[in-house]
Amino acid sequence: MATTETEVTRTLGTGYGVEVRLDDRTGLGLADHVRAALAPELTAGDRAAEEVVTYRVTAVAGEPPEYVVARDDLEVFAADSAEAVGDWLAQDVDAVVARRSGEMTFVHAGVVGWRGLGIAIPGLRSPAISTLVAELVRRGAVYYSDRFAVLDGRGRVHPYRAPLELGGVLQRDLRLIQDDVPAEPLPLGLVLACGGPPAAVWRPLIRHGRRSALPLVEAAAGPRDDDDRLATVVAAIEPTLVTLRGPWPEPAGAAAHLLDLVDEAYVSHAVHALTDGAGGLTDDLVRAAETRLHAEPARPVTPFRRLLATPYVRLPDFLSSTDRDRLLDHALRWEDEFAESGIVGAGGEGTVNHEARKSRTLLSARFEEVWELFDGPLRGILSYARQELGLEWFPLGKIERQLTAHGPGGFFVPHVDTGHPIAASRRISCVYYFHPTPRRYRGGDLRLYDTWDTPTGTTGAASWTTVTPEDNSLVLFPSDAFHEVRPVHPESDAFAASRFAVTIWFHEGARPEPTGTDQVLR
Repeated sequence: MATTETEVTRTLGTGYGVEVRLDDRTGLGLADHVRAALAPELTAGDRAAEEVVTYRVTAVAGEPPEYVVARDDLEVFAADSAEAVGDWLAQDVDAVVARRSGEMTFVHAGVVGWRGLGIAIPGLRSPAISTLVAELVRRGAVYYSDRFAVLDGRGRVHPYRAPLELGGVLQRDLRLIQDDVPAEPLPLGLVLACGGPPAAVWRPLIRHGRRSALPLVEAAAGPRDDDDRLATVVAAIEPTLVTLRGPWPEPAGAAAHLLDLVDEAYVSHAVHALTDGAGGLTDDLVRAAETRLHAEPARPVTPFRRLLATPYVRLPDFLSSTDRDRLLDHALRWEDEFAESGIVGAGGEGTVNHEARKSRTLLSARFEEVWELFDGPLRGILSYARQELGLEWFPLGKIERQLTAHGPGGFFVPHVDTGHPIAASRRISCVYYFHPTPRRYRGGDLRLYDTWDTPTGTTGAASWTTVTPEDNSLVLFPSDAFHEVRPVHPESDAFAASRFAVTIWFHEGARPEPTGTDQVLR
């Protein structure tokens, strides 16, 4: 049997004491496919590992060819499609890391964080767990995993944020795979042990203290000969763990109840802390669960709300290298013609306010000398931008623009670009980043804040997506989204060390008047 001898060995990731390598001899680029499905805690890991696992994939000649996977030189899988091999590898990497980690105890579970507590739903990965995790995240919880609860020796749960899918579709509107969202190790406070068909009314058994961790033990992913480490984890978490055991609940209602009962427990704990009979947070969690889940009549569910991530589009290499160099030279040449940037005042006038914004803007006449670099390309991508951002069609009005430089301490507080009537027709905001190579500043990230969607309207949320300024890239997002420029820290006071950006706004123009035919049809 002939094999392809194109040998490329790459490290897929390192995390939790395990390094995973792939020796891809097929030439299909399997590493990128597999890495996209792995938890960022693996792909971003750079620590030394005690365990090294090596996969080798070879192609056996035939019609179609057969792809054979060996793990540590033992053949373990074969398929006739590269996609099937990539999917299998991603799943097996999860399982191998869970079994071989010498640092952590892995438990099959979905996990979110809420108010500084971990909430776990133990069980093998399933649509039911993923759906409940997604509902919790839609209501503001922080995504930790839908595969594993990763527990350290103190019983704290760590993130394993592999991409969450529902019905085979990657969820794009959730706070799921966001490296910038804090996901620090949390104490595990609440476990939801579900089984059996859904009940009409969800009244789970409430257990705390001894045996409350049994659902986690039953779902342990590691080898059973490591009972000592598992026993240590159980001993650490049982005194403060509350477990709700019962049938599968309706996801949206259960998500609301779970987060609300944690909130109520914290309020109760704060009140009882002022009395002589104060107990731990666990006691308050138990009381809140009994009141909310076992009350007669049942407590109504909090009104629906979901958390939507602000959509954005990034276009790398937006200008040719010649045009990008011309723009940079132009900005540096006219340093003396940059003036303090303003904001729109209450009366619509421009005003400088260093409590809200600190940057410098190039006089418009000078910027117009290079505007032709942008005008054609921007008009060409407008239709694509509308579609990708989920915006309805609108007739294009004016294209507003400015060139800014953020020097030491430069920033722009959270705001929307449509906050004053004179700016209300802005629909799409664009930021083009450029700077000398290498970049000479830290910070300056663009934060795109999430939005709460409720029955009474929308409002800004306290979570966000971070967009890092990349040279010669254009970022587009809806103008009515809350966003912020984080503080800029140049390596020197030199003007060339500034954060340079061209900001552009597509305005909606006048709607065409209906024709006589339109009026008849209506």
